[in-house]
Amino acid sequence: MAERLSNKWVATVASIWIQCSSGSYTFGVYSSVLKSSQGYDQSTLETVAVFRDMGSTAGVLSGVLYTAVTRNNYSGFCGPWLVHLAGAIQGFFGYFLMWAAVVGLIERPRLPVMCLFMLLSSHSMTFFNTANVVTGVQNFPQFSGTIVGIMKGCAGISGAILIQVYDTFYKGEPNTFLLMLALFPTFISLVLMLLVKIYKTNRGDEKYLNCFSAVVLIIAGYLMIITVLENIFSLPLWAHIFKFILLLLLLASTLGIAIQAQKDDSKRLLEMFSFESNPSMDNPESMGSSSKTFLAKDLAYHELPSGEAQVNVALDHTILFDEEGGMNLLQAMCSVNFWLLFIAMVCGMGSTQAVMNNLSQIGQSLNYNTVEANNLISLWSICNCLGRVGVGYLSDYLLHTRGWPRPLFIAITLATIVIGHLVIASGFPGMLYVGSILMGICDGSQWSLMPTITSDIFGVRHMGTIFNTIAIACPVGSYIFSVRVIGYIYDKEAGGEDHSCFGRQGDPMEERLSLMSSSKWIATVAGIWIQCSVGAYTFSIYSSALKSSQGYDQSTLDTVAVFKDIGSNAGVLAGMLYSAVAVGNNRNSNGNNSHRGGPWVVHLAGAIQNFVGYFMMWACVVGLVRRPPVAVMCLFMLLSSHSMTFFTTANMVSGVQNFPHSGGTIVGIMKGKPSIFLLTLALLPTFVTLVLMFFVRIHKSNTANDQKHLNGFTIVALIIAGYLMILIILENIFSLPLGARIFNFVLLLLLLASPLGIAIKAQKDNKKFLETLSLENDPSMENPLAYDELPGGEGQVDADLDDKILSDEEGTNLWQSMCTINFWLLFVAMVCGMGSGVAVVNNLSQIGQSLNYTTMETKNLVSLWSIWNFLGRIGAGYLSDYLLHTRGWARPLLMAITLATMGVGHLVVASGLPGTLYVGSILVGICYGSQWSLMPTISSELFGVRHVGTIFNTIGIASPVGSYIFSVRVIGYIYDEEAKGEDDSCYGTHCFRLSFMIMASVAFLGSLVALTLLFRTKRFYQLVVLKRIKLSLS
Repeated sequence: MAERLSNKWVATVASIWIQCSSGSYTFGVYSSVLKSSQGYDQSTLETVAVFRDMGSTAGVLSGVLYTAVTRNNYSGFCGPWLVHLAGAIQGFFGYFLMWAAVVGLIERPRLPVMCLFMLLSSHSMTFFNTANVVTGVQNFPQFSGTIVGIMKGCAGISGAILIQVYDTFYKGEPNTFLLMLALFPTFISLVLMLLVKIYKTNRGDEKYLNCFSAVVLIIAGYLMIITVLENIFSLPLWAHIFKFILLLLLLASTLGIAIQAQKDDSKRLLEMFSFESNPSMDNPESMGSSSKTFLAKDLAYHELPSGEAQVNVALDHTILFDEEGGMNLLQAMCSVNFWLLFIAMVCGMGSTQAVMNNLSQIGQSLNYNTVEANNLISLWSICNCLGRVGVGYLSDYLLHTRGWPRPLFIAITLATIVIGHLVIASGFPGMLYVGSILMGICDGSQWSLMPTITSDIFGVRHMGTIFNTIAIACPVGSYIFSVRVIGYIYDKEAGGEDHSCFGRQGDPMEERLSLMSSSKWIATVAGIWIQCSVGAYTFSIYSSALKSSQGYDQSTLDTVAVFKDIGSNAGVLAGMLYSAVAVGNNRNSNGNNSHRGGPWVVHLAGAIQNFVGYFMMWACVVGLVRRPPVAVMCLFMLLSSHSMTFFTTANMVSGVQNFPHSGGTIVGIMKGKPSIFLLTLALLPTFVTLVLMFFVRIHKSNTANDQKHLNGFTIVALIIAGYLMILIILENIFSLPLGARIFNFVLLLLLLASPLGIAIKAQKDNKKFLETLSLENDPSMENPLAYDELPGGEGQVDADLDDKILSDEEGTNLWQSMCTINFWLLFVAMVCGMGSGVAVVNNLSQIGQSLNYTTMETKNLVSLWSIWNFLGRIGAGYLSDYLLHTRGWARPLLMAITLATMGVGHLVVASGLPGTLYVGSILVGICYGSQWSLMPTISSELFGVRHVGTIFNTIGIASPVGSYIFSVRVIGYIYDEEAKGEDDSCYGTHCFRLSFMIMASVAFLGSLVALTLLFRTKRFYQLVVLKRIKLSLS
C-alpha cells in the first residue's frame, strides 16, 4: 500500500486536493460581517484587506523554508510536508482568532491586531502554494506551465468550492464561514501533506497532466452552472446536498487518473528493464544508440521550428548546468528581468486584487443582493481557475510547438485587464458580471505565468523563494489601488452612519450612456453582433479535416453532420429556458430585467456549450486527445451546434417582443448571419456572447417609426453581405497580400460597428417621439398608421372577436399548438424545405470534390452559401412584412413560392452541367434561408409570442429529421454505393444526381403543403394578424 502511494501521481492528487481546500478569494464573503462587527469604515476595511494580500502573496519565508527542507532530501524526515505543516498552523490560528473576534468570544481587537490575524491566515496560502507548485514543477519539469496552471487553478477555484460547502450546510451564517476556513483547510493539509514528495522521473507525463487539466476545467464549468442555477432558482436542501456530493465525486476522479498513470509507468519500467528479452543488451553501442533515440523521441514535442534556437554549444552547456542550481534570490534581483516581471505584476495582480477585494462593496453600491454578490465571488473564482489552467497549458503548448515565449501571454492578458476595468467603469447593468469574467481569467493567467517564467529564467532550485518575492508585487499594487485609490474615493462619496455609498455618482454623460444601454435599439445591436459571431454553416470547411483525421467514410461523416443539425435545430430547451428566465421575468418589469433573470442566462448557457463542444472537436482533430468513438464525436458536435439555438432564441424572441409589428424584418435580421472559424469557433462566439449578453433585454415600447430604423439595420446587413461577396470574388481571382487582408478585416469591423450609430439615432428619435406624444391635440397623431392601412374593405372584423383576440395575444403553449393541424403542416413543410437544404450544405465539400472543384472553390461555395442564406433570411423577412402590411398577403404564400424555387435549385444541381453548382447553391441557399425567417414569424402569429421560443424551436426539429433522411439515407447511401477506391471517394455527376432528383420532388411536395397552410390561415391573417399589427402601433 505504501508503495502505491509513493509516486508523483498520488503526490499530484494530494496537492490538487490541498489546493482545492485552501479557500482563496473568499474575503468578499465575510468582509461585510467583519466591517459591521468591528465598526470599520471602507478605508479601514481596505487596510485589513491589504494585509490579507500581503500574507497571501509575500511568500519569501515559505520559499526559503522549502529550499532548506528539500535540499538533497526528497523522501526522508525533511520534505515538502514541513512547509504544509507550517501553513496549516498559521491558517488555523489566523482564521480562528478572526472568528473569535467577530462572534465576540474575545474582546474587539485593535486594528493592528486584526491585521496580524489576517496576515497569519492568508500567509498560510503561500506555504500551501509553494509546497504544491514547486514540487509539481520538479516532478514535471518539461511541462511546468501545465502543472503550475493546474495547481494555481485549483487554488483559484477553492473559493467557489468552499462557498458550495458553506451554502450546503451554513448558508446565511458568514461567522461560521470564518470558523470553517480555520478548520477545513487545516484538516485536509494535515491528512495529505505526507503524500506530497519529489520524484525524479519523467516519461509519458503529458497525457495524464492533460487529464488533470480537463478534470479541473470540468469542475470549474460545473461550479459555473451551479452558480447560474442558484442565481435563477431557490434550490431546496436536497438539491444542495446532491450537487455537493457530485462535486466530491468530480474531485475524487483525479485519484482514478493517478492510478491509471501509475499503472502505465509501471508497464513502461518493466519494458525498459526486461534485459533478458532485449537483444540490444548484447551490443552496448546499439544500446547507447537506442538510448539516444529514445531521448530524441521524448524531446520531439519540444522542438522549435527549423532555424530557431541555433545557439552556441558552450552556452548550451552553461544553461544546462545552471538549470540544476539556478540563480539564488540575490542574483535574480540583480537582473533587469526580475524587475520587469515585478512591475508587470504590480500593474496586473495589484489592480485585479483591488477589484476582487471590493466586489462585495461594488455589488452593494449597484444594488446587487447578498446572493448575487456571493455568486460574483464564485464566478471570479471559477474564471480565475480557467485562466490559470488554460493559460498554463496554452503557454506550454505554444512554447513547445511554436517557440512562443511566455511573456507574450502576460502582455496580452494585461491588455485584456484594461478592457475589464473599462467595462466595470461603464456602470451599465450587468457589466459587473462581464468585467469580473474578463479580469478573473486574466488574474488567474498572471498567477500561472509568473511562477513558470520565474523557473524558466532563474532556474528551479530557488524558484520558491524567487517567485514568492516577485509575488509581493500583488500586495504592493493592492495597497496602492485598494487603499489609496478605491478606498479614498469611496469614502469621499459615502454618506450616512454606515459609511456606505450607492450608485454611480454625478456623471451626466454616464447616466445618458446607461439610459442608452437600456434601450431596445442597443439590445438589437448586441443581438446582431452575437449572431454575426456564431459562425453557422461552416461544417463543410472543416468536414474534410474531420473525415481524414478520424478515418470516417461518407455515411459516418453524414451521421456526425446529422447531430450538428439536431443540435442546431432542436432548441426546445433553449425555448423553455427563455420562457422561464426572460419572458416571465419581464412581464411586470417594463423591460428592466433583474440581475437574476433575463435573456443573458440563455446566452450564457449557449456560450458554455459552444466553447466545450468546439474546443473538444479541435483537440480531437489536432491530436491533443485520443481519437474518440463516433458517439463521443457526435456528442461534441451536438453540444457545439446546440449552442446556436440558445443564441438564436435569446436574440430573435427578444427582437420579436421588442418589435412585435415588424416580426418578419427583425427575425430576418437576427436570422441572417455572415459566417466566420474549429478553435476560432470555440473562442470567438463565446467571448462576444459573454461581453454583450447583458445588453439583450426586452423593452415594451413601440413607436410608428420603428420600421424606418429596422430598415437601416437591414441595409447595413445587406451591405456587409455584398462586401463579403466582393471579397470572395477577389480572393478567387487574386492572391491578396497580408496588408490587403488586414485592411479588408478592419473595414469589415467598421461595417459591423455601424449598427451602433443607427441605434443611437433611433434612440434620439424615440425620445423626440415620446415628447411629441405628451402634447395635447397634436395634429401629427391623427393618422399614424398610414404604412399599415389595408386596401379598402379588408380587416373589418367583429368588435367582440377583437377583444378575444387581444386577450389571447399571449397565445398557446407547446402542447396546445401541437394539437392543431397548422402546427403539423408547418412541421412537414419544414422537413421538406429545411431538411433538403441542410443536406446540400452538409455535402457541398464532397459535391465540389466529385465535380473536380478545387479546395479554394469549395471553401468559396460554403461562404457564398452563407451569403445567399443570409439574403434569403433578411429578404424574405422584410418582403413578408411589406406585403403583409401593404397588400394583406399571408406569409405562408411566400413560403410556398420559396419551396417551389428550392425544388428548381435541386434540379439545376442534378443536371451536373459546368457551373451549375454555383447557380443551384444560390437558389437553394436563398430559399433555405427564407424558411428560417418565415417559420418563426408564422409561429409567433399563429400561436402567439408568449411561448414562441419553445414552439418554433420544436418545429425546427424538422430540420434534423429531414437532414437525417436526405443526408444519411439518401445522399450518404447513394454516394457510398457509387464510391470506388480505398479512400471511399466518388468522382463524376452520377455521385449526387439521383439524390438531388429525389430532394427536388420533396421540395415541390413541401410547396403544396405550404399552400394548404395558406388556404387554412388566409382568413385568420385578415381577421386577426392585421388587426393586431394596427393596434400594436396605435
